[in-house]
Amino acid sequence: MDFTVKRFNQLETSELYEILKARFSVFVMEQHCFYLDMDDTDYESIHVFAQDGGLVSTYARIYPEGTPGGWHVGRVLTMERGKGHGLEIMEKVIEVVNDLGASKLRLDAQCQAKGFYGKLGFTTCSGEFMEAGIPHIMMEMDFKKKTDIL
Repeated sequence: MDFTVKRFNQLETSELYEILKARFSVFVMEQHCFYLDMDDTDYESIHVFAQDGGLVSTYARIYPEGTPGGWHVGRVLTMERGKGHGLEIMEKVIEVVNDLGASKLRLDAQCQAKGFYGKLGFTTCSGEFMEAGIPHIMMEMDFKKKTDIL
């Protein structure tokens, strides 16, 4: 899978449109999460995505957290499940933040995805909480340990 990695101001209008369309399709229409997806975090994010026929097929955004070397990943989606695309996008995200000198990568995982992220080397660092009406947990990856995992 060929990934595109761009900061917000580098995105073409058509790429941004397809990213927002994919996010709306998965998070609002499919998962029935009615929230303002365009939360201004996109401006400071690095957008990682793959396209198929001009349509976004796999996507995630990463952005710096408050601590030095800390990054957060969110809005992870694949339009086709069961084909390994989730693993591919997360491996690309890990590669990108590692290249940026990250010390830690965090995410708010839907509880049902805990095992998936655990296989990548993420560990649970919070109790369960509700986000957009769906149970979540915070998970993190320490990059000092990450090289032993992949």
